[in-house]
Amino acid sequence: MKKNFYVLMILVLASFSFKSIEDYKKSDARVSQAEGLYIFLQSTPLKEYDVLGTVKKTGLVWTGKPEEMYRTILRRAKKDYPNCEAVIFDDIQMTHATCIKFK
Repeated sequence: MKKNFYVLMILVLASFSFKSIEDYKKSDARVSQAEGLYIFLQSTPLKEYDVLGTVKKTGLVWTGKPEEMYRTILRRAKKDYPNCEAVIFDDIQMTHATCIKFK
């Protein structure tokens, strides 16, 4: 009798774990990090946050490739806003980003 009870409990717990996987929406995602910052590209976090400020790409870049623009913005965000936890790139040109700190 105890064995049946334990099997039933395991099945019930397993069904809850599978249910949580199915609760994801198509728009849900796991956010990547680079240089210690969470990166949001044309998206916004669901968790509440405070805006610390905006950083812009200034000066010359060698190639103008997206990776170079991306790294320039991230370095500037960390330098200008040491408490920055994430950046939100509003457009695909990556010429500016919003620095945020989660509440």
